[in-house]
Amino acid sequence: MATIKKASLRSIHRHSWVSLLVCWMIWILNAYDREIVLRLGPTISKHFDLSADQWGTVATVVMLALALLDIPGSMWSDRYGGGWKRARFQVPLVLGYTAISFLSGFKALSGNLATFIALRVGVNLGAGWGEPVGVSNTAEWWPVERRGFALGAHHTGYPIGAMLSGIVASFVITVFGEENWRYVFFFAFVVALPLMIFWARYSTAERITALYVDIAAKGMTPPDSAPASQVKGEAWRTFIATLRNRNIALTAGNTMLTQVVYMGVNIVLPAYLYNIAGLSLAESAGMSVVFTLTGILGQLVWPSLSDIIGRRTTLIICGLWMAASVGAFYFANTLTLIIVVQLLFGLVANAVWPIYYAVACDSAEPSATSTANGIITTAMFIGGGLAPMLMGSLIAMGGGWTTLHGYTVCFFVMAGCALGGALLQLFSHRPPAMAVQLDS
Repeated sequence: MATIKKASLRSIHRHSWVSLLVCWMIWILNAYDREIVLRLGPTISKHFDLSADQWGTVATVVMLALALLDIPGSMWSDRYGGGWKRARFQVPLVLGYTAISFLSGFKALSGNLATFIALRVGVNLGAGWGEPVGVSNTAEWWPVERRGFALGAHHTGYPIGAMLSGIVASFVITVFGEENWRYVFFFAFVVALPLMIFWARYSTAERITALYVDIAAKGMTPPDSAPASQVKGEAWRTFIATLRNRNIALTAGNTMLTQVVYMGVNIVLPAYLYNIAGLSLAESAGMSVVFTLTGILGQLVWPSLSDIIGRRTTLIICGLWMAASVGAFYFANTLTLIIVVQLLFGLVANAVWPIYYAVACDSAEPSATSTANGIITTAMFIGGGLAPMLMGSLIAMGGGWTTLHGYTVCFFVMAGCALGGALLQLFSHRPPAMAVQLDS
């Protein structure tokens, strides 16, 4: 019989809320540093005189870097230990990749295409590694019964970071001129430095022990953040066992296809608004992030709903919704309709990622949480890395930057990917039921 447990947000300890706030702010910075390059797609293409397929190749190289260190970094993190120790990986990672991003703001260091790409690859190596570590850290400071809510709230930082990337890019181009577009890279490190100093001091064994005692005393389930075995070769055996988990493997495939959609929209939409809709570089950067407004709402609603109706059912609904909304860009032939379709797309565009991570956390062995999240993240970034090259090629084959046909093909290909991801969930196993009483 299912166990009924109270999981009121009013009963959540302050340490959980503080950790969520810190990890949420880290996630905003991570999203900003990734997405800012996509917002500047037309500007960078113009500055370096890149065609559609050339820009797609550049973006692919930069985005695939996100996938390279996720699994080995996650395994290292799990082997060292979870809970309060996880911050020891977050702090240097965040400071490292935001510092590299800061350096890429100087024209003397990123003045040619090769050095610019190298610096952005360096940023994404750290940002990709940091994602599963940050997701695991969030999950390990919250009771299991509220994992969906915590990861959903955490992930609202991504659409906020994406939205900030559009706002800041538009502001910099408007105020300082398009020749000074690199100024956008100065933002993240300035915020990260004091935040990481605070987090390094706050994340302690004493605090997380007190938190777990409080969670258990209130009838909820504390996370299991015990370190993995240190036996030689055990980490790789854990990785293989985690990869063979049917739910994790299928959800990784779902994640990859969905990221083709998400990254595809980020590649296609700024270029579409600039070259087809006739907006300026600043306007196209700003208008391409309208979907993040409803993305924030979606990340609060759908992950919380997945705690009640199940992860699989929620992901199927979101996948069908995403397919329909991306396909609807075909009918969006005015700026008003483009805004409406963006808002509809946004309701699910960002919502699925915390659910994917919740599936990984639910399905993995306690000592392999970050490893499972690393598998999800790697699949996501492979899809995200392939998307720019795919979309750039489709636009080029359709006639280039200024021809509508290529963009239309992109929208329908993305809709097909979203539908394919939803179909994968039909073959996943239903997890054991656990009724949760929500008193928030």
